[in-house]
Amino acid sequence: MTHVATANSAPLGTLRETPAAGAGVVDAARDSRWQALFRAAGIGAILTGILIPLQIVAFIVWPLPTGGVVEWFVLFQDSPFIGLVSFDLAILLEEVLLIPIVLALYLLLHRGTESLMLIAAAAWFVSIALFVGSNTGFEMLALSANYAEAASEAERVTILAAGQAMLSAYMEQGSSFVVGYLLASGAGILVGIGMLRTGIFPRVAAWAMIAANVLGLGLFVPGIGILLSILSVVILIVWYLLIGWRLLRLEPANEPAGA
Repeated sequence: MTHVATANSAPLGTLRETPAAGAGVVDAARDSRWQALFRAAGIGAILTGILIPLQIVAFIVWPLPTGGVVEWFVLFQDSPFIGLVSFDLAILLEEVLLIPIVLALYLLLHRGTESLMLIAAAAWFVSIALFVGSNTGFEMLALSANYAEAASEAERVTILAAGQAMLSAYMEQGSSFVVGYLLASGAGILVGIGMLRTGIFPRVAAWAMIAANVLGLGLFVPGIGILLSILSVVILIVWYLLIGWRLLRLEPANEPAGA
């Protein structure tokens, strides 16, 4: 589309004055009704860009238990917070923060790529539900307390079996995790394409989104999967910070769109 280069070269905060960006995109960005959403999405993106490296540091400071379910129960009993952090509490928070981000991106991008963004938003929301549902950290916290209070060996064996099921379902990448991961990666690629077509975000952000999600699919490649996944996460940090800054700089027009 011919307006992409013009929109990308516009200074931050001046999109409302850039007719070449496309009437639909400009109307959405300048409409004061959506400014609270754009602000929430921008803050959420910045927070996510901060949470990801903090989570990496937490994994270094507090290594995951090397044993099985009993060791996890001990960790939860000793420190519920560290146990939940080790069970990806930060990812749960990131998934919640992603809700306004998806809504804001849909509003800003769907006028230029309606079918693309509808598919992306639907896939992204399903992935959020699957990721949140697949995380069994709070179930493990409850089971660890039950294990500590168990009155008999038979009861402890039953709780251990339940804990192993919870541990395997998440840490060993069960169906919900895998499907959610694939849907999120596909949605991310589509959003990156939508960002390129509309031009409201810097092209580097669009390409970062595409590259991160393509590399993220490498998680399932034997041998180098973890390395590719880590690289994708590093790129995603850049993407979150870029779009967060851009969203926070969107300025409403003096009058609501269409006034």
